[in-house]
Amino acid sequence: MISTSLTTMIISLAAMAGVAIASDSLVITPMGLPCDTPNQVECSTGIKIWNNDNDFTYLCGPSNTIIDYEACSCKNCCYMDPLGGLHC
Repeated sequence: MISTSLTTMIISLAAMAGVAIASDSLVITPMGLPCDTPNQVECSTGIKIWNNDNDFTYLCGPSNTIIDYEACSCKNCCYMDPLGGLHC
C-alpha cells in the first residue's frame, strides 16, 4: 500500500516536471496576430507577457495578419517619422 502511494507520487511529480519544462519553451510573439491595415507598417503598445510589455513595430500583411515585427526596448516610445519610417 505504501509502495503504491510512493510510486503514484513519483509518477505525478515526474509528469508535473515535464509540463513545467514544456511550458518554458512556449514562445509568444506578434507573428500571425490580426492587424487592421493591410500592407502597412504600424506601432503597437505591446502584448502582455511578451517583450516585457514593451512597444513593437510590425508589418501588417495582405491577409490582415502580422508578417514581420521588431521589438522595442521601451514602453510608449514607438513613433512614425514624417517619411513613414517607424522608430522606437
